Amino acid sequence: MYFFRKPIAVLLVFVACCILTVSCGGQNRTAQCTKFTEIVTKGNAFIDLKKDSNDAATSKNLAKDLNQTAKQIEDLRITDPTLKEIQGPSVKSFREMGQALGDIGKALEAGNRASTSIEGREQIQKAQADIIRAGQQANLAAENQDALTKKLINYCKKPS
Repeated sequence: MYFFRKPIAVLLVFVACCILTVSCGGQNRTAQCTKFTEIVTKGNAFIDLKKDSNDAATSKNLAKDLNQTAKQIEDLRITDPTLKEIQGPSVKSFREMGQALGDIGKALEAGNRASTSIEGREQIQKAQADIIRAGQQANLAAENQDALTKKLINYCKKPS
């Protein structure tokens, strides 16, 4: 009887160790910081690359890139509490920038399609107002993201 108990006990200990290894095998803080900062840096690079372009297509492409960045940040499996606090607002900031830049792209298209008439002039004025409003929203979201990026970098610099 003793012979059968020992292999079963050894097997149970082995299975328990395997389960613990797999369940605790999540990314550590350093790995989470690295992945998070890579995505944020890529999103910021999109902005830097295309910030001086004022055409509708570029604005819409940048909006798409920023929305994709927000999705990538959202999809991160963050377990660190401080990184989790930064994750949600970062997703929101990138989405807000993406939405605002998409609105700018639409307004630019509307302004470009406007005819040379009184109605066309009104369309252009509306497009200009929409661009100013969306630009202010994008700037506010960018300021928020800059603060979050600074917080992320400072936190990730600290030793674990």
